[in-house]
Amino acid sequence: MAEKVSSTRWFGMALQALIVLASNEGLCPSGKLAEKLESKSVFLRKILTHLVKAGLIQAKEGRDGGYSLVKNPNEITLSEVYDAMRAETFPKGFLDVESKECFAPPTRDALFELRDEMEGWIIEGLEQKTIADLMKR
Repeated sequence: MAEKVSSTRWFGMALQALIVLASNEGLCPSGKLAEKLESKSVFLRKILTHLVKAGLIQAKEGRDGGYSLVKNPNEITLSEVYDAMRAETFPKGFLDVESKECFAPPTRDALFELRDEMEGWIIEGLEQKTIADLMKR
């Protein structure tokens, strides 16, 4: 099982792949998708694996295979994509406190709470947008 990642690069590439798939008629092979996104196929397939597991796209293997959306672009929220790509809270290492001598436990706890609250704000905002919203611009 592939591990999720916390990289914003992966999230951004996942969004771009979904936009291309939403604009494409039928199945889109990973090589064609990678070419359109100017990305390496191996890297892109790792991202697509997460999107398949999240139920956002489907994959058909074989010579005539490729990827396609499972849902309408109006139904795919950006928070679903974010959740499919992330392994840890936003962003990895943000506001982590390494020094136990510099900050008292309540201050460390406050920083961790702030990090979690910030991720909540991000997710709340991403829930308001869909792939179709990105395509309108």
